This record gives sequence, C-alpha cells and structure tokens, in this order.
Amino acid sequence: MGLRSQATAALGGALLMAAGTVVLAPPASAEETCPYPYVCFYQRDPADYPNATISGRFREVTSGWQWLTGSRGSDFVRNTRHDDVVYLHMSDGRVYCVENDSHRSFINDEPQRVVDGVRISSNPNC
Repeated sequence: MGLRSQATAALGGALLMAAGTVVLAPPASAEETCPYPYVCFYQRDPADYPNATISGRFREVTSGWQWLTGSRGSDFVRNTRHDDVVYLHMSDGRVYCVENDSHRSFINDEPQRVVDGVRISSNPNC
C-alpha cells in the first residue's frame, strides 16, 4: 500500500470514528421548552415528564375555540401565563379550566378524555 493509500485509509477511519461519536445535550425541562406566555400541550407517558416533547404551543387570547390538530388528545397541558386562564374543550363536550401558572394532566382521568380545543382567556380566575 502506497503512502497516499495509507493516508486515505487513515483519514477514512478517523472520519468513521468521529461519525460514531455523538454528543447529546441533556434534555430540556418543560419550563425551558414552554416559556412564558405559552400554553403548551404534551403527548407523553407519565415517566417521560419533565422531558416530554411539546406537541403544540399557543399564546394568543381568543374569543373562540382554537381546534387542535397535532395536539389533539394530549396527555398534559401547561399554562405559563401569569394572569390568564385556559379553557380546554373535550371531545365529549366538557370544558375544563386551567388556572394561570398551572397545569392539567389527563393521564388518570376515568373515563379517558380527549382534549380537542383550547381558548386562552384574559380572565384572572376560572
């Protein structure tokens, strides 16, 4: 093997070793991924929290429902807003309210409910 072939082989081996070494950042907490003034929805198992991924984020105060697509059926909702409440519409017609700086889990609800709409209100209390 010539000097050029040896150099090429060495470089290729080094690249393969470097490609195999992946440094991962630690997962972000829910507070880091859902900053004020958002309302965030999570699709997750209980063991995943607080490192669950967000399926949707909303921040606009609205007078009507915002119907969910990617966040429909979420297991957990976090309201980071300081002065506003969040109304959650369920597929069976029920409506839940989440106070400011609070959250709501649907994991242990019996029967299991499906959140399908959100409305952020400037009301300070539910």
